Amino acid sequence: MRTLFTIFCLLLINSVSAQKPVILTDYVAMESLTDYQVHFYYDPACKVKVPALFATDSDFEFRRIDFSDPRLQLDSIAPGECIWFRFIFDNRSLEKVSFHLQPGIFSTFGEFRLYQHFPNGIITQRQSGFDIRPEFKDSNISGSDDLRFYIAPGTRDTLYLRTNVIAESVISELTFTVSTHDSVLKKDKIRRVIFGFFLGIMLIMILYHLTIYLKVKELSYLYYILYIIAFLAFFINKEGYVYEIIPQFTSEPVNTFLLQTFLLCFLLLGRAYLDTRKTLRIWDGTLRLAIGFIIGGLILHLAVIILSNTGYKIPYAMTIVLLSINIISAIASLFLAVMPAFILRKRRFPPATYFLVANGFLIIGVFIIVFLNDRTFGKHGLEIGVTLQIVTFSVGLGGKINLLKRDREYAQRKIIAQLRENAALKDKVNRELEDKVRERTQEIRLQKEQIERQNKEIKYSFDYAKRIQSTVLPPVEVFETLFGEHFILLKPRDIVSGDFYWISQKDNKIIITASDCTGHGVPGSLMSMLGITMLHEIVNEKNIIHSEEILNELRTNIARTLKQEGKPGEQKDGMDMALLIYDRARGELEFSGANNPMYIIRSGKMIEYKGDNMPVAYYHHMSDFTRHTVQLQKGDRVYLFTDGFPDQFGGPHGKKFKYKPFKELLMEVHDRPMDEQRRILQMVFDEWKGNLDQIDDVLVMGLRF
Repeated sequence: MRTLFTIFCLLLINSVSAQKPVILTDYVAMESLTDYQVHFYYDPACKVKVPALFATDSDFEFRRIDFSDPRLQLDSIAPGECIWFRFIFDNRSLEKVSFHLQPGIFSTFGEFRLYQHFPNGIITQRQSGFDIRPEFKDSNISGSDDLRFYIAPGTRDTLYLRTNVIAESVISELTFTVSTHDSVLKKDKIRRVIFGFFLGIMLIMILYHLTIYLKVKELSYLYYILYIIAFLAFFINKEGYVYEIIPQFTSEPVNTFLLQTFLLCFLLLGRAYLDTRKTLRIWDGTLRLAIGFIIGGLILHLAVIILSNTGYKIPYAMTIVLLSINIISAIASLFLAVMPAFILRKRRFPPATYFLVANGFLIIGVFIIVFLNDRTFGKHGLEIGVTLQIVTFSVGLGGKINLLKRDREYAQRKIIAQLRENAALKDKVNRELEDKVRERTQEIRLQKEQIERQNKEIKYSFDYAKRIQSTVLPPVEVFETLFGEHFILLKPRDIVSGDFYWISQKDNKIIITASDCTGHGVPGSLMSMLGITMLHEIVNEKNIIHSEEILNELRTNIARTLKQEGKPGEQKDGMDMALLIYDRARGELEFSGANNPMYIIRSGKMIEYKGDNMPVAYYHHMSDFTRHTVQLQKGDRVYLFTDGFPDQFGGPHGKKFKYKPFKELLMEVHDRPMDEQRRILQMVFDEWKGNLDQIDDVLVMGLRF
């Protein structure tokens, strides 16, 4: 009895541990393989030779794959290692049928290589996997890793599958199913027909609402179109159709990027559809923050996609961050878009009801795909939910347009009534105005006659002031007597000028100045005559003949005459001046300046002598003026000027002429005769000013020594 019991136990153990065959028939739609039907062999170095597996004396120890057995240490298998799987198939079909060995959709491994040994000694290889390009896969149906094989009816055969473990591989999620080739194609055909029908509906909706958007320019339609496009992009990629052509754009970061884009369009649609900017301003601010958060997530996802495509290994922590962003974005998008709809529905805002119903269909579609995924109907729950959602949105948008149309018609009626009221009021006002116009016309005519008389008197006064100023300015004959060549370009802004020039001779020295008085017109001309009178007194009566002393004395006289003591509110009138003294006997030139410089062009080069940064008047930082002594050379050209030319606005952009172009202009014309230089400067000034007003008096003097 003990012997019989021992034999019975050995037989029982052998029957339990023996690998069970997978029964194949010609009507297998999809059969999951159990642990007893899948045995594995751990090959850490990936060195097992395929012929050795099919040898009759093979000593490889394949064990039943049991994730509950810690002794198998399945969780310790590292990336870069290999696992061999053995399948025994018993084909009981009556006809010649090929089959698909299908790794589960969550079984991400670098390579799947299925080997089969035929009686003629040939060993065939079928390949698929994450690292295998679609065109080299054994069966590339929407990105699946199916491996197709054939076993003659009524026979049994053993097949071996080698898998390469990668970082994304999760051993515990590795499952296998088997289906006939015809059932796989039939299911894929049905899935593609349904998807094509769904895609056609979406494209029709896009084209239809694009036409409406171009007509009514309602922003809700634009976001609605973008929402449909974003969902189509996400769904096409999720269903694996993109993988069949471009596998590099189907990685997890790309999937999450498309999901984030879909959520962004959903929030934009909700904000525009519910018009929260006007109806719920507080919620609108929260929605804008959520939109900004999702845009930040999109930028982060895009950076990860770029880095991963360049070969950079994305840290695991970054993957967790991206997953967290997706979860937060999804929950926040649904909450922030739906809650305002509940509030607005209580306020009897009609579009809110459509919005809630549409999103209810979407939620129902998600529940269908989660809880009825094992049925054909359940697998397409998302398409059904989104289709009903989009159709509901379409109806709701039509209702919103009608609501906007009614509001506009009501507003138009109010405007028309207001216009009629305004027209009646306008007629009354016009009648009153006509009476007043007749009364005022006579007054205006009298005022016009008075103004014309005043203008004639003012014009006469200006002309008389101009004649007086002309008699005070040195005549041109003086310059012609003292210098071989010179020019003077004086263009008053008004009839009389605040810019003046002056010349005087004392013994062998010639004193010349170009001055810009505060203001222009009559005030400027009065200051210019005051300056000329004081210069004559300083040089010819007080016999002061050094440039800096003349400016110091002139400043003292102006401050005393105008009672300038630096008190708040007193007048700041004065002069900017360039003054030079030419010693004919020694050939020397003295120069002193108050804010204005002197240019000397010698041998084709320009030398600039800057004046002191203060006017000839009372100034908060006053010091003695500086004297510059220059030994002149034959052919030197000396230029004195005020700021009227460089500061004139004009040109194609209405900007100032500025000092640098002014210097360049002088350099271009300095070799020409002095009179020709004056004509060129006047022509350039007039062309630059164009139709703009002259803003200041202009004075430029040129002297050749």
